[in-house]
Amino acid sequence: MQAKRNTIFISHAFEDQETFVTPLAHALKRRGLQVWYSKFSLRLGDSIRRSIDRGLAECSAGVVVLSPFFFAKEWPQRELDALYTAEVVVRSRILPIWHEVDLAYVARVSPLLADRYAAQSSKGVDQVAAEIADQFPASALLTGKELTSVLERFSGGGPFAEEARAAGCAYRFLLMNAFKEEYCEIADNVFDKLAEDALEDFPAELDRWLGQERERLRQEHGIPENVYLTSDEPVGEQQSESYLEAINSWAAGALSLQDSAELVADLDRVELDEYYILLGLPNFSFSSEQRDLLERALIALGAGVEDGYKEVFRLCEELRLLDGDT
Repeated sequence: MQAKRNTIFISHAFEDQETFVTPLAHALKRRGLQVWYSKFSLRLGDSIRRSIDRGLAECSAGVVVLSPFFFAKEWPQRELDALYTAEVVVRSRILPIWHEVDLAYVARVSPLLADRYAAQSSKGVDQVAAEIADQFPASALLTGKELTSVLERFSGGGPFAEEARAAGCAYRFLLMNAFKEEYCEIADNVFDKLAEDALEDFPAELDRWLGQERERLRQEHGIPENVYLTSDEPVGEQQSESYLEAINSWAAGALSLQDSAELVADLDRVELDEYYILLGLPNFSFSSEQRDLLERALIALGAGVEDGYKEVFRLCEELRLLDGDT
């Protein structure tokens, strides 16, 4: 499944979050990669071990942020052991990043890791994210003209058109949340039965079965293949009501620019596909150039009434130009 091929697990020490790991996670997501990162994917009340186990079992690559703090902590070492095991059974591969360490340091504490090519955090977050994203190239499944057609449909029409857009957005939001709720129940039942260290020898047949269950639920809910679909905890009922209210205002173009930007960012933060929910377009359908313009268009649409959708129309012209149109 394409979504699984693009799933990145970030293993790191807590002390490195604010200085490097959080900006890196956001930069990877902006490049169309699906990211499991504790700050994104753990919710209040989650079982930390169970959630991390699930993230490790489902990832296609493990980004390991190697630092003095990483090597001093027990839990990151256990994550690394699990990633080594997953690599042996061809479930994932390890992508090291050296953060405030050099070759001599890594060779002293982990000769196996020192022998691998590693990205250098000293090059900056954007450069490191680009190096990782280059290994998972995204193809444009839609032309700029096709994307423009969708955006124009969302920026016109009367009151009934606004109601129809809002209903569609709300339906897709609830659909994704329902998938998460059902899959989490299945996965939690599995991980509850595993020993604390079972992931180090995670059964291949169980891994395949979980993948089949995930695919079954995706199809049952009618969710397209290229949607950004994670198996972390669903949004709670009270929080859902707040999102649905904001989505309704977004569909009417009645938000301020700041509120629209916050809605788009919040949907991303809770691991819901903002492109699919708001536009009906799966997240993994765009090239990196298209994604940059679409993110700005999402925000502009939510505040479209304020400027008569002029910014949306301008971005549509830029999308057309990506096709080579003049």
